[in-house]
Amino acid sequence: MNTLIPATMVLSLSLAPMQAVEVPAIPENVVKLFQVEEDVSNHQILLFTASWCPACVQMKNNEFPALRDKNWEIGEGQSSHIRVIDVDQHPGLTDKYNVQSLPTLILVVDGKEVSRSGSLNAYSIAEMFYNRK
Repeated sequence: MNTLIPATMVLSLSLAPMQAVEVPAIPENVVKLFQVEEDVSNHQILLFTASWCPACVQMKNNEFPALRDKNWEIGEGQSSHIRVIDVDQHPGLTDKYNVQSLPTLILVVDGKEVSRSGSLNAYSIAEMFYNRK
């Protein structure tokens, strides 16, 4: 029995229009993570990104709105919860943290790297920030 998929079927599947995916709301247990009473002023997530990186753009567009809705500061400032670092504009920082792929999220506490990850959803970013993985 031949199990090959006809080329016309493969072509039709590859040309099918993509449907928009609805981004779910942040679960209530995650909302509590945003309201932790501990001092986290020495925490920061460094997000190494680039304008040409599709995964970076997708993470920013899909996950950052939920974080901003919970009053997270996301930007280039050193006081932001998530400090966005463009690898093309800051090659020295990229080398210092040995960033090999994009996006890369690095949790820094008291100036020291605690953990690192690739692309994450808003829930996992909050977990990473509060070091609860």
